Amino acid sequence: MYWYKRPYKIGKAAMVITMAALVFACSEQTAQVEHFASKQLDIPAFFTTEIARLSAEKPEVIKTVKKDSIAETKDIKIDNWENELASFLTVDINKPAYAGYLKKDSVDRRVTYHSTNPKLDLKLVEITYNDKGQPITFRIDRNIDNLLYDTEETLHYQKDVGYQLEKRQHVLLLGDKYYHISGKIKQ
Repeated sequence: MYWYKRPYKIGKAAMVITMAALVFACSEQTAQVEHFASKQLDIPAFFTTEIARLSAEKPEVIKTVKKDSIAETKDIKIDNWENELASFLTVDINKPAYAGYLKKDSVDRRVTYHSTNPKLDLKLVEITYNDKGQPITFRIDRNIDNLLYDTEETLHYQKDVGYQLEKRQHVLLLGDKYYHISGKIKQ
């Protein structure tokens, strides 16, 4: 009879190990999703690293500058990436002024921060991560409103592809202005 009970114990042990492996696999997938959702990226540090990388690589860029209805496109090598990406460096979701006012939402590898306070300049930050958890795409919407001017600004950045800055501005006594700057990295 002893030999008959033994397979039952082995089968029970195999079932317990299988169940434990399934629970572990599910918790690992949940942890990966939570990792993307809980990440509080230091955006200025990311762009400081990108500026250093682009300065070292010196890629050729197809740059288009448009002011109101006048546009110009050139193939150039950018000498000062810090100046070129300065608008991205000023965005910091970790500022104390934003504490408690940014609603965080995440789907798949995209994390979005929406402002819940209409008085804040930052309206939206959307960050897409690759499968290794590294940020690759940014979209930032800002609105600055004061007595002298009202500015709506949209910033896009895609690593190794390029960037865009779009700005609509109403300046007291000067009227409306529109700016669009894009840089596409030549492959």
